Amino acid sequence: MTPAPEPDGPPPWRDRLRDTRARFDESGLGHLQRRVVDTQLTKQALILAALAFTLVIPALVTLAAVVPLGRPGGAVTAFATRVGLTPQATSDLQQLFPTTTTVSSASTWFSVLLTVVLTVRWPLALQRAYELVWNLPHRGIRTLWRPLAWLGGFLALVGVVVLVGPVDGGLVLLLGTPCAMAWAWWTQYLLLGGRVPWMRLLPGAVVVGIGLAGLRIAAPLVLSTQITAQYRQFGPLGIVFVILSWFVAFGVVMLGGALVGHLVAVGLLGSRLLSPRGDEAGGAAADESPDEPSAPAAPVAEGGSWHRGG
Repeated sequence: MTPAPEPDGPPPWRDRLRDTRARFDESGLGHLQRRVVDTQLTKQALILAALAFTLVIPALVTLAAVVPLGRPGGAVTAFATRVGLTPQATSDLQQLFPTTTTVSSASTWFSVLLTVVLTVRWPLALQRAYELVWNLPHRGIRTLWRPLAWLGGFLALVGVVVLVGPVDGGLVLLLGTPCAMAWAWWTQYLLLGGRVPWMRLLPGAVVVGIGLAGLRIAAPLVLSTQITAQYRQFGPLGIVFVILSWFVAFGVVMLGGALVGHLVAVGLLGSRLLSPRGDEAGGAAADESPDEPSAPAAPVAEGGSWHRGG
C-alpha cells in the first residue's frame, strides 16, 4: 500500500492566519495598536501618575498649611463629594491632610510657593505626550507659559467644582460631560500651541470627555470601595496607592482619547474599525515614529474632512 503524498507548501490554516493578521494590520484597530506602541501610551500615563504622586499630592499637603483642606466640610470634602465618593470614603480621604496647625509648624511660605511652582512639571509631561501623539517637535522654554496657563485653568476648574453646591448624579453627567469635552478640547489646543486646528482636535476631545464621564460613574462604585478597604488594611498609605492607580486611569483617558482622536482626524480610524481602508493617505504620518525629525515640516498627514478645520 503506497503512502499518501504529503501536501506541498504550508497548511491552509497558516495562510488564513497570515491573511487575517494582514487585514488587521491595515484596519483602523491595527493602526491604533501601532500608535499606542509608537507613542508609548502606557509609559506616558505612568509618568503622569508618578508626577501627580510626587508633586500634586505633596503640593496639596503643603497648601494645608494655609488652607484648611482636611477639616470636615473643607475643600477636600467638597471635591470628594462632587466626584462621587461615598461619605465613608470621603472621611477616610481626609486623613491624608493634617490640620492647618500641624502643617504650619513645619512649613514656610517659601516651601509652599516652591511646591506649587514645581507642580508645573505635571502639565509639561502632558504637553510632551500630546506632541508625541501628533508627531510635533517640542518647543522648549518658549512655550512654558502654556503649561502654566493650563495649570491655572485646571486649579480654577477644581475651585469651581468645590464651590458649586451638591448636584444630582444624573444632572452632573448631563452637564458635566459636555463641559469635560470642552475642557479637553481647550487643553489640547493650548498645550499644542495652536499647531493643530481646533476642528481636528474635536474627536479627541469627545473621546476624552466620555472617558472622564466614565471615571465619574466608576468613582462611587470602585474608587470609594477601594479607598475604604485599603485604608482599613494599610492606613493612609493604602489611600495613596488607590489615588495613584486612579491617576494612571486619568492619564490613560487623557492620552488615549487624544490618540484615538488623532487617528480619526487623519482618516485612519472611523466606523469600519476592523476593515482596511482604501484611502491610506494619512498612513505614513500615523505610522511614523514620534521621534522622527521630519515631523515638523508636515506635523499631521493630509486626509479626511477634519483637515479643513481652522
